[in-house]
Amino acid sequence: MFKKLFVSLFIVIAVLSANAQQVFKNGDMALNAGIGLGWGYSSGYTGISTLAPMPSFNASFEVGIIDLPDVGVISVGGFGSFRTTWDNGSLYGYDYTYKYTNTVIAARGVFHLGFLNTEKFDVYGGIHTGVRFSKYTYTSDFVNVSDNDAYFVHDVFAGGRYMMSSKLGVFAEVGYGISFLKAGITLKF
Repeated sequence: MFKKLFVSLFIVIAVLSANAQQVFKNGDMALNAGIGLGWGYSSGYTGISTLAPMPSFNASFEVGIIDLPDVGVISVGGFGSFRTTWDNGSLYGYDYTYKYTNTVIAARGVFHLGFLNTEKFDVYGGIHTGVRFSKYTYTSDFVNVSDNDAYFVHDVFAGGRYMMSSKLGVFAEVGYGISFLKAGITLKF
């Protein structure tokens, strides 16, 4: 039964995508801007239950550079993101302030699956490779600690974008990075 369902689904997708044009083509440019949810990377969790995470703010840009006929498009670009986590409170009678900030700047490589895409929907997967800058500060009644670090990071992700018009759409991506889920708007040039 599952074999027949899988074969039928594959045939339907193949027939529909054979006549459909791809959303993302060689030479196209797209700008994604949105927010991210989930604790990706290290967000400084120390076991204190009152941490207040802010969603990450994310932006990426890509341009299609290689067209693979009947398969898809490869694009490259950049990615940037920012997130902070903080906590103020009292522990064992001592007041403290804790703050952890991450900023990511990375290169982005994406493969757009042409055989799954339609005129409005774009399915893709890719990788980010870059640097995460982190800053940690902890201040209490008896100690002050601050540290800045830079780390090599990577993120493997899968996503999709739905174009509401030829220039404006929405996107969502899942993967391990500064956030597990990113979503927002897409502007296409």
